[in-house]
Amino acid sequence: MTDYPAIHGPSRPDWDCLVCGEPWPCLTRKRQLKELCQCNIRTLVHYLSPYLSDALQDIDGMSAAEITERFVGWCSRPLEVWISPERERTPTGDIGTHTGEEAG
Repeated sequence: MTDYPAIHGPSRPDWDCLVCGEPWPCLTRKRQLKELCQCNIRTLVHYLSPYLSDALQDIDGMSAAEITERFVGWCSRPLEVWISPERERTPTGDIGTHTGEEAG
């Protein structure tokens, strides 16, 4: 039997990732989708459009522009800019919140 990687899908109605708990689409799902769609921006946006439509109905506390940016705004950007400036990888590879303060 073959092990398949976990598909980082959305939970609803909060739209967090079922696997890692990050806001969906999480970084892993973005990478999976870029590979699946062979980096074709139109294909990515077409695939994500139904999710965007549903998220606009479900998510409270965010503007339509913020939700649109979250779901499809990243599609044309390179991987390096997907990780927000507030977040950085720890030495173990985990993503943590960057506070801007050095440990003393």
